[in-house]
Amino acid sequence: MARKPGDSRPDNAPEKLAMPDEASVLDYINSCAVPPSLRDVTRAFKIGQDHRASMRRMLRDMAERGILAGDRRGIAAPDTLPEIAVLELTEFDDNGDGMARQVGNDGENQPEIRVILSRRAGRAPAVGQQVLARLARVGPALYEARIIRVLDRQQKRLFGVVVPAGKGFRLQPADRGKRDSLVLSAHDKITLKAGDLVEAELLPSRGYIGKNARVITNLGNAGSPGAFSALALAEFSIRHQFPDAATSESQGLKIPPIKGRRDLRDHPLVTIDGADAQDFDDAVFAEPAENGGWRLLIAIADVSHYVRPDSALDQEARKRGNSVYLPDRVVPMLPEAISNDLCSLRPHEDRAVMVAEIQIDKNGKRLSHHIERALIRSHARLTYDQVQAVFDGVMDEADCDVPHGCLHALFGAWRALNQDRQDREPLALNLKERRVVMDETGKAIAISQRSQTESQRLIEDFMIAANVAAADSLIASRQPCVFRVHDTPDPKKAANLSKLAESVGGNFTTGQVLRPHHFNKVLALAENTPDALTVNEAVLRSQAKAVYSIDNIGHFGLSLRNYAHFTSPIRRYADLLVHRSLVDAAAGRKTGPKDGLKGMSLDQIAEICTHISETEANAAAAERRTIDRFAAALFEARLGAVVDGIIVAITGFGAFVRLEDGAADGLLPLNGFPDDFYDYDEAAQSLDGRHNGWRFVMGLSLRVKVTEVTPVSGGILLEWVEGGLQSEISGRKSAKYAKKHGANTSGRGNRTKSGNGRNASGHGKGSKRKRR
Repeated sequence: MARKPGDSRPDNAPEKLAMPDEASVLDYINSCAVPPSLRDVTRAFKIGQDHRASMRRMLRDMAERGILAGDRRGIAAPDTLPEIAVLELTEFDDNGDGMARQVGNDGENQPEIRVILSRRAGRAPAVGQQVLARLARVGPALYEARIIRVLDRQQKRLFGVVVPAGKGFRLQPADRGKRDSLVLSAHDKITLKAGDLVEAELLPSRGYIGKNARVITNLGNAGSPGAFSALALAEFSIRHQFPDAATSESQGLKIPPIKGRRDLRDHPLVTIDGADAQDFDDAVFAEPAENGGWRLLIAIADVSHYVRPDSALDQEARKRGNSVYLPDRVVPMLPEAISNDLCSLRPHEDRAVMVAEIQIDKNGKRLSHHIERALIRSHARLTYDQVQAVFDGVMDEADCDVPHGCLHALFGAWRALNQDRQDREPLALNLKERRVVMDETGKAIAISQRSQTESQRLIEDFMIAANVAAADSLIASRQPCVFRVHDTPDPKKAANLSKLAESVGGNFTTGQVLRPHHFNKVLALAENTPDALTVNEAVLRSQAKAVYSIDNIGHFGLSLRNYAHFTSPIRRYADLLVHRSLVDAAAGRKTGPKDGLKGMSLDQIAEICTHISETEANAAAAERRTIDRFAAALFEARLGAVVDGIIVAITGFGAFVRLEDGAADGLLPLNGFPDDFYDYDEAAQSLDGRHNGWRFVMGLSLRVKVTEVTPVSGGILLEWVEGGLQSEISGRKSAKYAKKHGANTSGRGNRTKSGNGRNASGHGKGSKRKRR
């Protein structure tokens, strides 16, 4: 290479490479997913071995001036997050990914951290939980994180009521069992008043004293209409506002033409739902068959025609997983233009459906079935109460404005299906459903409980028949299926039923292969006895949880080998996937129907199954908590009253008591029992007093006093007044105690008969401490 004028280098000397400037070096380092090493930097700028010392000096100088930071991981900008860090999940974005922040990093200009969730790997973390994650930098202030493991389930996000405290406020947590209030930090932009429901975040603190929380959102006054539902939506992170794109897609949709569909508009199908139902997604019809059996038509709204895969509507429905039904509010899975209009099978209007035609014999055994698309026109919108009145003979079928024989044919077909149900012996639990009764202003006035009626069982059995037909159709056509599975009970949980079975004169042998009829024998013995509620609750607690899965293990509770959810695609995403798979099955070898699964992989479907199982559990928990809050609010007016109750659960810290035949549940803590030192026997589910012989077990009737009510947490605290088991000798001791301390032997005073509470740690076999 020719030398330039003034160049004193020898002819064979290497050319000096121009060093990059600091801005270029910093841009490169910020573009790396993980901090680069010196070798990475020199390779990126093609710097040879002879000039690495100069590069090292530049990087050291930049570090001394605070432009870079370096450690064993490599070279990074000062604000670069470590490759592995503890994160706290703060929210979910519209794409279903989590957003997080680094724990302990309270700087103002924090980078955005997007957590990529893999729901097939297990339960996804909830907002406020901490995770150990691997970070990859994808932009100057943007990271992607993948969870290594969930570190805890401790809630960092709190909900509660603002209570005055001197010149400031404290937060009374809304979680049941949390009684200690927290100091509430002021917020410049959020106005607070006593009685407001707020969302707050727990601030870092040392030890257990002086915990503080900072307000995030004010949800309104706790006493205002809709406050409990608003709290549930925030507390359980329930999506309740539709994105503009999803709302836009739901507008302008039309009923499809009859071409390609079976015309069933002349068949008198009817819908049968609760009086307050707004979305009618199923209609039924039955007529006698020549063989003495029945021909059934179960028509289900064809949601898949309107909600196409990967559309904005579909993406939002998938995230929600299901509709959420709160006492005073419904959060639909789909916009009302679809759920309450196009896909609601309103009478005398053409509607697109998927219809299952099923032939059964006189004993309810299925002879044949077929599922296809159709167009129907519902002939009547009936309520359960109307149909039950006809069934009971107190109302004539003609009063329901349906064709002659329409309802009686449904009754006949149902009796056949009921015979099949009895033959397969599914689990026969008998539990009442709690509902909050509202007045015209939306104020809760009562908690009602209703057992299942024949009209409700009719629809349930028709839907089960259609669900089984859908699962069998997909299995036969070798199409993917989202099964509704229910595993066999955990043997350890089932073993706890042995002593309970003995108390009602039964025998529950453990170690055998359990079938529903084993549980049914115990349930039958307890029927119409004071132990009925306790036994039903105990059997329910022993069962596994039903979930969605692509792996078919059957449905234990229903005694069915193949089962899927097909009958409620308006409110369950699982049903929508089943509909799409049925569309693919009907298309046969035709490729790519617009409203089928579009070749979705089994891994993708499995991930969705995990997600929608979680959203279902989340919705059920939100409903239970909200009903508990309404029930507690109704009991607030009865503070100090003595009410009847039944013990439904025994724990180491007391007993849960079902009040007034199930209107609400309250906690009877140990310091509310007759004064004694109590041992908790988990196997026998009992609390046994050492000195006065008191014994409390599940199923006992009690008289209790309502001592404290906290509506926002749904908590009701009780004190024993009367009831329980006691020996004759200990009864005389108790009488002396009652004479000394008053008629109400609630034992207000010394709670422990063993000195200063030795054995308070509860070590050894069984608990030997006074429970608090």
